[in-house]
Amino acid sequence: MSPAVSRLLLRLLLLGGISLAGLGVLGPVVLAGRVDAFYGRFTSPLAGSLIVGTSRAAQGIQPAVLEDAWLGKKFDGPLLNYAFTLTHSPYGPAYLRSIQRKLRPEVRDGLFIVAVDPWSLSLTGPEGRYPEDNSFIGQLHQVSQNPNLAYLTRYQTKPLYRLLLDYATATEHLHPDGWLEVTIGVDSAQVRARTARKLQDYRRLAASQHLSAGRLQALRQTIQFLQQHGHVCLVRLPVGPSLLQLEQTYQPGFDQLMRQTATALAIPYLDYSTQPYATTDGNHLQRAASLSFSQQLAKDLAAALASH
Repeated sequence: MSPAVSRLLLRLLLLGGISLAGLGVLGPVVLAGRVDAFYGRFTSPLAGSLIVGTSRAAQGIQPAVLEDAWLGKKFDGPLLNYAFTLTHSPYGPAYLRSIQRKLRPEVRDGLFIVAVDPWSLSLTGPEGRYPEDNSFIGQLHQVSQNPNLAYLTRYQTKPLYRLLLDYATATEHLHPDGWLEVTIGVDSAQVRARTARKLQDYRRLAASQHLSAGRLQALRQTIQFLQQHGHVCLVRLPVGPSLLQLEQTYQPGFDQLMRQTATALAIPYLDYSTQPYATTDGNHLQRAASLSFSQQLAKDLAAALASH
């Protein structure tokens, strides 16, 4: 057993108060990156291509599907889904720094899918005060370390003895390529109930937030940084019709703003916001829809990048 693994097991014992027998089982779970919906992205190797954005992209874009279609033959890999949540990875200085840390510096032929929506460019309160600065996105400097002790000791919030229990029953499965697979019921009644709750959440956001000049600047800076390392495409993912209507009311000029941004930076913009893909809650694609969307995205990316 390596010294790093030994130190990790000792730390887990001290923090979690669980038995040595439990640690023997828990250790491989941790080393495989199966701690929560985020941890594995901070233990994987540095990436050659990235998908960035919030949870829409985390659940909606499958790197393996893109690679199976054509990516592995044309762009530097590995392709990693490095999208997190609206809380952790809206566009801003902290997310940009984390992206810069995760990308191999020598990459020159990468593919970068930059997923956008009005919320990922919005802010509550004054400009320049970004809540994610105080999260792992803003404070975790080691983003490709296995085991990642800094993450485990500071940002893994569940009692460690629950990791084994949760691993056996988890509805969220973070794949090694960063795709977050979510397994929940998708019958019509469940989807309607979740959609109603999600709409309430976003109505509160619409009432308290504004489109942020600072976040828009950070988006442009993110694109410009990634352009130094390869090919960038701006993408707006599908959402349910109710949430799309709210977004259009909240920021009626958003789509035009994204088109202008893409044109100014000479990158393609693919807008799927009105496409009828099935969601779990009006906001995130269902597993089957994520597969079909990723297949369509691969085809459209090939065509869009060929014309730029």
